[in-house]
Amino acid sequence: MAVPVLVGAAVLDPNVLVDSLVPDVIDGLREDLQPQFGVRAYRVYRLIRTWSGARVGEGTITVNDGAELRPQPLVAVWDGLRFAQAACGVEELGEVRLTEVSLTYTYAQLTGAPLARNQEAFIAIGEAHGQGNPIRLFTHTKPPFVDRVKDLGWVVWLREVKGASWLP
Repeated sequence: MAVPVLVGAAVLDPNVLVDSLVPDVIDGLREDLQPQFGVRAYRVYRLIRTWSGARVGEGTITVNDGAELRPQPLVAVWDGLRFAQAACGVEELGEVRLTEVSLTYTYAQLTGAPLARNQEAFIAIGEAHGQGNPIRLFTHTKPPFVDRVKDLGWVVWLREVKGASWLP
């Protein structure tokens, strides 16, 4: 089953230069050229996970909203993840940062807001070119930030979630 693409819901102002360039030029070039060059190593998804109980952690889990962010964001600080000694052996720790996330998305689309008491939102990052890197789930560590100067997109800071998994 193919994962649907998250369709942006932001209201862009056609009288503002950056806004007028986002759908066709900025996102268009990122969508057309970067996959052809193979320079985006990861695919990124926004997930909403719902528990059958009254709150998170109660009952059984269903993923009722999984969608891919397109064009593929740049996973900018993958080196923020590292191996660390733990009582059970070695575990991954650290954070990553996404840049060039399309301005067609709203804050609510990226964070999953508003969430019910029995829902949680994740960003899943999986490799895009067959190297076998596992899909990892992340949560936001800071509110997403709109960068209209350097990256012309959202900047999203994430921390890996332990013990959670998802397959597209």
